Amino acid sequence: MSGAQAWQLKRSSRRTVAIHIRRDGHVEVRAPLRYPLNAIEAFVRSRQAWIDEQLQRLGDLPALPQWGEDRQWWHQGQEWPVHIEHVATQRGRVQVCFSDHGFQVFTTAAPDTWPKLITKSLQNWQTAQAKQSLPIRVEALVAKHGEQWRPTALRFRCLRSRWGSCSADGRIMLNTQLMQLPEHLIDYVICHEMAHLREMNHSAAFYAVQARLNPEWQVQRVEMKQWATRLVTSGDV
Repeated sequence: MSGAQAWQLKRSSRRTVAIHIRRDGHVEVRAPLRYPLNAIEAFVRSRQAWIDEQLQRLGDLPALPQWGEDRQWWHQGQEWPVHIEHVATQRGRVQVCFSDHGFQVFTTAAPDTWPKLITKSLQNWQTAQAKQSLPIRVEALVAKHGEQWRPTALRFRCLRSRWGSCSADGRIMLNTQLMQLPEHLIDYVICHEMAHLREMNHSAAFYAVQARLNPEWQVQRVEMKQWATRLVTSGDV
């Protein structure tokens, strides 16, 4: 793509255009399937000052340790060490184990493949954990607030740009990377999406519903922004 900063376009069934900047400075523009390319390019140009600011901020951060060199990973609100052991024989290329001592990763893959491979493997492990743990949190909140807050279905995806979403037919999608957060912030996101079961917007009526479900939502929204910055800085999202 042409422009002041190279960027990659990714189209999907999403409804809006968004810009995501990874910790390594990679700029990805996400757009609806049939959204006109010239409109996407105009949107990127309109956000160029913001892109430059974010890239400058990321450029000022210290370099992340490489995998196998004291790199860590967030899980359940704590940062855990990741120990990597290169093995000659192993079923599958990567196996992830978790204990009180942190993550132990066994792999047959060469170290030059680790930057993407280890990150993806940890995300996959966390996705499996999310599919077990997040429904339990939803059930706990439904039990607390009533059956009228039960979603029609739950979906789970590993995303970079959103913590969750709610469709008009009552389906709630939760980002599996919620597993990196403390439990009370996981509940914050679930309650936010539950509020959309009544108000499919961010109007005053929506925030009134959210306050009924979670009186601490305003304080926790500030925490969520802090966590988003923390995870980007650590390279976990």
